[in-house]
Amino acid sequence: MRWRLLTAAWMLAILVGSLLPPGLGGRGGPGWHLLGYAVLVVLMATWQPPLASASLAWAYGALMEGLQWLVRYRDAQVEDLVANAGAVVVGLLIWAVVMRRRR
Repeated sequence: MRWRLLTAAWMLAILVGSLLPPGLGGRGGPGWHLLGYAVLVVLMATWQPPLASASLAWAYGALMEGLQWLVRYRDAQVEDLVANAGAVVVGLLIWAVVMRRRR
């Protein structure tokens, strides 16, 4: 239950960060995508299969891009979807390393 709450809180942080106007702290860039979605995969993988976690994390990133397309002060970009996909792969690799060390 604790991991699910942490996951929900992280998803809320991504939502807020994705929709804030730039003047109020809304940031973008590959580093933020890497942090946001790699951590999301790791959090989700604590309570569901890692590949499902990766798929859902990427889909959530696509949803965020769609929401940004609806907000006039943000831009939806294909490059961000690619960055999210890279972040998801990094998250899976982190998860695999952590699981291997636990054995």
